[in-house]
Amino acid sequence: MLKPILCLLMFLGGGGQAESVFKKEMTPLQSDVNSLVELTGATIVTPSKATYLDSYGVVVMLEVMLEKNRNPLFSAPLTTAQVKASVNQRRKDVTEKLTAMMKDRVTQMASIGGTEALTVIVYLSNSNPADVPDLPSQLVFSVKKDAPTQVNVKTVE
Repeated sequence: MLKPILCLLMFLGGGGQAESVFKKEMTPLQSDVNSLVELTGATIVTPSKATYLDSYGVVVMLEVMLEKNRNPLFSAPLTTAQVKASVNQRRKDVTEKLTAMMKDRVTQMASIGGTEALTVIVYLSNSNPADVPDLPSQLVFSVKKDAPTQVNVKTVE
């Protein structure tokens, strides 16, 4: 439900000075988000896409697979415990890396106004639902420019 609403908001995003400044900041931001997620060992299913929403700030969305599908023909099979441990570790690493990047990046972005926010939405593709049935569908990170040390992390089931 949230995905269609955010897509609609992306198309309704405002124009003006902040958006033209954002166009210069967009590609490096998307690249940094993708690179950080890849460093954790997660697989990016859909690369990050960023947009500027007037009076809100910047929203970045991407889809990630924390553990690849099991394929006993081409790799050694992992136990349920190994898959859970891998997914939990990668989820923790993604959370730590994105939180640190956002704290730093939000203060540097000229397109984000003093009371606006930087939000990163990570859609989690559960490729092993039998092993990790409680994996949330999204991780939502949000930080306001006027409070850069307070990154709110929310999980959506």
